[in-house]
Amino acid sequence: MMDVSSRISRLFYIACAALTILLAFMLIFSKDAVQEGVLAGEKLAMRHSALLDIVDGDGYSAVEVMNPWGQGLLKRYLLVPSDSVLPEDLPEGVVVRTPIKKALVLSGVHVALFEELGVAGSVAAVCDAEYVYSEETVNALSKGEVVDCGSSLDVSMEQVAVASPDAAFVLPYENGGYGKLEKVDFPLIECADYMEISPLACAEWVRFYGRLLGKAAVADSIYDAVCDEYDVLRRVASKGWPRPRLLCELKSSSAWYVPAGGSTMGRMYADAGADYLFSHCSGSGSVPLSFELVLERAADADVWLVKYNSGVDKTYSSLLDEYEGYSHFRPFKEKNIFVCNTREKRLFEDRTFHPERMLKELVALFHPHLLPGYELRYYERMHQ
Repeated sequence: MMDVSSRISRLFYIACAALTILLAFMLIFSKDAVQEGVLAGEKLAMRHSALLDIVDGDGYSAVEVMNPWGQGLLKRYLLVPSDSVLPEDLPEGVVVRTPIKKALVLSGVHVALFEELGVAGSVAAVCDAEYVYSEETVNALSKGEVVDCGSSLDVSMEQVAVASPDAAFVLPYENGGYGKLEKVDFPLIECADYMEISPLACAEWVRFYGRLLGKAAVADSIYDAVCDEYDVLRRVASKGWPRPRLLCELKSSSAWYVPAGGSTMGRMYADAGADYLFSHCSGSGSVPLSFELVLERAADADVWLVKYNSGVDKTYSSLLDEYEGYSHFRPFKEKNIFVCNTREKRLFEDRTFHPERMLKELVALFHPHLLPGYELRYYERMHQ
């Protein structure tokens, strides 16, 4: 009897366990079904972006921006045409009426994109106007047609009220906020494109911005052309040999910030056929190093690239005045430093959404024989 009783008890516990597992699966699939229902529609195939999901639903498009600093969502945007009524079954998210006609844009990089998409007139206001170099917007600022809202770190809400924007394009930072802009009654578009980990992933955000501005087809066409050209140049660069040892940037105060190997620039240097001397540094941003560590690893570099923003050109003499230690690097001794004054050149504006242009420049710098006749558009040899 004990054997029969034990067997029955054992079967009972097995049945309970099976039922528990079945219920768990039902909950999981039920949650998935709800999630799929929330974003029901045609999901766009993202070619490179790890942070964007775009689904075209019935009467709206849902755009999910993943959190670059953790798990889950940073934001979900629900793009609803301005000439349509709001669908009753909208999921939770930030409603954005499209196309956006009056935007507050906090970054000159995104101002340039408005111009390329043919909607420069939709820039109603900017911050940090001194770093906006796009010709149409600079002219509009001078005529008072675009409102200057001051510093992006201390936005003038009085000027924002004058501009009366439909939305603001802002830059998110880890554990950061938006100050007074958090209290506005218009949507904040969090432009986390710079947190992508490859040049083509970053550039793919043009597809999101195109949908916000009523230029989806134009944006998709631009991105397809960017990918095609980038892939061609990457194959060309793979034939370059030897790979020049590369050093980048300058010492800043007590640290020398170099792009990590997994950053967009670290990856682009590799794609361009360089032996980037700090590719071993982990991360997707910049890494602070001491001057001594940089000198130890890069004293015998072949090429040195420097970006700066100034009304005065950098020279070998001015570098020595800044820090005598620069003279110990081989590119300094052999006059093989290339500089880009971003006040005069559109490097940042082009690099974000046209990485193929930057890649072509780098291939020409590292392997000039592969692109004969190419004239540098961003960098130039530093003068004595």
